Amino acid sequence: MGGGAAFLTASSPKPVLAVGEEGTTVSLTVPKSKSVVVLGANGGTGRECVNSLLKAGRKCVATSRTGVIDAIESGVQSKDLVKSGVADVTSFETLDALLKESDIGAVVFAASASTKGGDAVAVDKLGVLNAAKACIQNNIPRLVIVSSGTVTRPDSAVYKLLNFVGKGIMEAKIQGEDAVREMYAQADCRNKGLGYTVIRPGGLTTGESGGASILELNQGDNKSGRLSRADVAELCVNCLDYASTFDTTFECYETATAKPVESVGLSNIMKSTDPTAFVSGRERTGNSWSELFEGLEKDC
Repeated sequence: MGGGAAFLTASSPKPVLAVGEEGTTVSLTVPKSKSVVVLGANGGTGRECVNSLLKAGRKCVATSRTGVIDAIESGVQSKDLVKSGVADVTSFETLDALLKESDIGAVVFAASASTKGGDAVAVDKLGVLNAAKACIQNNIPRLVIVSSGTVTRPDSAVYKLLNFVGKGIMEAKIQGEDAVREMYAQADCRNKGLGYTVIRPGGLTTGESGGASILELNQGDNKSGRLSRADVAELCVNCLDYASTFDTTFECYETATAKPVESVGLSNIMKSTDPTAFVSGRERTGNSWSELFEGLEKDC
């Protein structure tokens, strides 16, 4: 990244970014007092993100194109910490209007065209760019994007299948990712402490979160596996507490399901729990979120 700022710490509880000659500092984590917006809260992963935020005691703005949130309407969610909002990721105007609220600390992009067979380019590429633009213009400290494992591996069987079924969704996702990284590489974002986290989950399953200790993170998009939507949500929420996840991209899956990208498709179909012996050298594991996130390499 460009600019005159320099990272002082990677994973301390109160990490800061030095800015300018005056020594002004800004936090690289998202304060617990700030609300977190979930885009696509009616989807499977979005709903789990709402659950995880409430479990963490964080205020949440759950959004959909209509403003009607199924979980809230059915009374499943606590109304003390969560409220609904209107946000259509294909409309920058709706995102901008929503993010003008002063207490928002992060946005989780859990929307996807795959949810209801939508337009992949409109949602997974342009929608991501709309969210990034709105976050930057409104000085939102962190944007978390739920993408996909193997998104950089067009020759892999998993990529080909998902891209075909999703009508170009993998192409849209990587184009969206790349554009976001370029947007946040600007010096102004760095000086203001505005950043992103791109999370690339493997095959998604149902069920409760197993927590940090059962997960493996990787960087390089050469390994994948399976994990629950609940664990993806936990990653989205807990990454807000750590500077080590600021401006990073990583893959995630249960350690027991890890396979090289070339063979993960069959492994997922067979629901294998025989982890690969292949080591990329960039794996991260730990018994806590702090340990799991420690040592992630920045994109820039």
